[in-house]
Formats: sequence, structure tokens, C-alpha cells
Amino acid sequence: MKKQFLILISTVLFAILFYNQELGLNLSIFALFLLVIQLVMQPKLMRDKRALLLAGCIVVTCISNAWLLSFSTFIAVMISSFVFRYYLIDPQLKLVSQAFNFLLNWPAFVVHVFLVDTWLEFKEDDSKKTFVTIFAYIILPVIILSVFFGLYVSSSEMLSNWYNRYEFNIDGLILLVLLFGFFISFVFWYLKVFDFLKLIDRTLKTNFSKSDIESIKPTFDFIPLQFEVRSGIITLISLNAMLLFFVIVFNIENAQQSIQQLSDYSNRTHNQIYLIIVSVFLAMLVVLLFFKGALNFIKGNKWLLLFTKIWIVLNIVLLISAFYQNSVYINALGLTYKRLGVYLFLILCGIGLIFSFLKIQNKKTNFYLIDKMSWTLFYSLIFCSIFNWSSIITTYNLQKDTIDLQYLVYELNGNEKDLIPYFKKHNMEVPEDVLTRLNYYENLPFLSKQLYYNNF
Repeated sequence: MKKQFLILISTVLFAILFYNQELGLNLSIFALFLLVIQLVMQPKLMRDKRALLLAGCIVVTCISNAWLLSFSTFIAVMISSFVFRYYLIDPQLKLVSQAFNFLLNWPAFVVHVFLVDTWLEFKEDDSKKTFVTIFAYIILPVIILSVFFGLYVSSSEMLSNWYNRYEFNIDGLILLVLLFGFFISFVFWYLKVFDFLKLIDRTLKTNFSKSDIESIKPTFDFIPLQFEVRSGIITLISLNAMLLFFVIVFNIENAQQSIQQLSDYSNRTHNQIYLIIVSVFLAMLVVLLFFKGALNFIKGNKWLLLFTKIWIVLNIVLLISAFYQNSVYINALGLTYKRLGVYLFLILCGIGLIFSFLKIQNKKTNFYLIDKMSWTLFYSLIFCSIFNWSSIITTYNLQKDTIDLQYLVYELNGNEKDLIPYFKKHNMEVPEDVLTRLNYYENLPFLSKQLYYNNF
């Protein structure tokens, strides 16, 4: 199927789905349409496990988005659709390279759209005639006809009356929707892998080559390899001692302090956990620094490896302590999106440390860690988009003795099915904001609906 035709039908469908609509079911329908078209065009994908996994990510995020729209579902639908598209274009392209190509394709549209001969796929012999043909057969006649049409209508009262009677009132919004739909459809179907990024992508390896292993070079030219090993050992012994001391102090401090001043406790806990996340991220950078090349293979590096593994294990212990502290914090003050976000970052840091351990254990390149973490972030986005976190937060908080109803009512959406039974059970008046929200979502047109609010 010609890409020009795909752009046309995608643009028309986009206009039908999104004209005078809000985001809702229409986004899921559009994404599923793009997916089905690609699967129909390439039936062999049905036997490709990786393609089916990525297609499954699109389907799951579309269902979640259709149920309840959120920023995470919107981003997940968009990202998963483009990751699948890139897999079809170049299955070997790394996810990091996909991200850079994705970002560059949007501004590059301004250039690509004017390369008419390329995207309309004219033959090379006819390419020079393209502009002349369009100008001579379309642009010039339209300009001349428009001028004389205006003159004749202006000079005749009868023609002027007819024109005013049958004049088409073109809604400017539909033109904007069509243009935006064309923009998205063009970028999607003519998604480009830039040559310079493709060259860089081919150099990114997760395993060291034979030449890398044979040509062992120090990180810094002025420091011999043996000095670099000793420097690493000294650094890691010092870091391990300091981290062990900090872990002990951190746990003793949190065990002794009681929850009295809630605002002070909240600020202190957040600051501690944020600093821990930063320190663990820096810990992974330390591993990347020492094991980016030669120190993976040099003889006599067993002590360096041992202290690095201890460093990673101690950082995992620190993460577990922070995880526990965040749980105590939530048990005392309830769930919020920010506190759930802390869990997410702690888990991601933990996964990063595990991959760091595997990197040095299996003698992998630094890109191994970057590649693994990029896919971890992608699947984390898909996972986070599946659940109605507002409902989870509300259900948990309503079981507590102290409930921040202001937060649950005015800061969250998608928790009305939990709030209304609670208010009725306790003979409380349902807040006007909740009723207004329900009324608003129930009265949206079909394409803008979120199924969570359907037949509420």
C-alpha cells in the first residue's frame, strides 16, 4: 500500500476522530488503526515474538487509555506506537537511537514535506518536471481564476447575491485539525532513521570486541594501568566504609525519630530519599567509570571487582532502607502520586544496580547498562499506564483514620467510584466538584468519552 494513500486516510481519520472532540476513545482508536494497518501490510509480523510483544504494549495502553485518560496513558500510547514503527523500519536500531531519531523527525518535517519528489515517489526522469507541472496545471490557473472570479462577482449584483447565498462557511478549526493530522500522519508513515544516527547506532555494542580486549589502554594516558587499579581499590574501600557508616546512621536516625510535626517529617523524608536516589545514580556512574574498558580484563583486578560488588550490594541495602522509610511515611500520612513516584524511582535504581552487577560480572560494555535501563524505562511506562492509580490511592487512604479529603476530591480524577460510596456510607454530602466532574464526563460525545465514566 502506497505511503501517500496511508497518509491520506490517516489524516482523514484523524480529522473525523478529533474534530470538535477532546482526547479519549479517539486516541485509542487512532493508535489501534495504525497498528492494524501495519500488521495487515506485513503479515509475517504475526510470527515475530518481539513484534507481537511491542504490539501487545500498544493494545494494552490503548485499552487503558480508553478506560481512563491520563498523562501516562497518553505518553504510553504515543511512545509504544512509535517504538513499534521503528522496529518495523529497522529491527536492529537500539531504543536510545530510536529516541533521538524520534525527537529529530518532528522538526525535520518542515524540510521533508517540501521534498515532494521524494515522498510522492516520482521517477527520477520526471522529478525535474514536478514543480513545473504543479505550478502550470494547478497554482497558476487557480490564481488567475481567483482574480477574475473576484472581479466578476464584485461587478455584478446578481452574481454577488448568488455568491453570498451559496458561500461555504469553512470552519477554521477543521483546517487546523487536518493540518495537524497530516503532520502526525506524515511523520509516522515517513519516519526516518537519520544516517549519522544510524552510523552511531551500529557502533553501540553490549559486548567488547576482540580488538578491545587485546588493546588494553588506561582510562587516562598519564596514569598507568596498575596505578588505576590501585586508585580504584582505594576509592572503593573509602566509599564502602563511608556508605556503611551512612546506612547505619540513616537507619538509627529514622528508628529513633517519631512522627510528630507532619510537615517537618514530610520534608525530611523527601529530602533524604531524593538524595539517596541521586547517590545511587552516582554509584552507577562510578561503576561505569572504572569498568568502561581495560579494568574489566586486566590481571590482578579481583580486589577491585570484589570491592565494586560490595559497593553495589551496600547501595542496594541503602535502597531497601529508603523503601522501608517511604513505607513508614505512607503508613503515617497516606498515599499520594509523589510517594508512589518515590517507589518507582527506588525500584528503577535497584534494577540499575542489578544490571551494574551483571555488567561487571559478565564483562559487558557501558552501553549494556544504558540499553538495559532504556528498555526498563519503556516497560515501566507501559506498566504504570495500566493501572488507575487515583483509585488505588483513594482506596488505600479511605481506610486510614486520618483522611485528606481535600486531596482526594480536588487533586485526583478517576476516583469517583471510590469516593461516592464512602460519602453515602458516612451520610456525607457528595462534594459539588465531584458531581460537576461526573456530569461533565458523562455528557462528552462518544469519541471523547472515557469508559470509566460511562453509565456511572
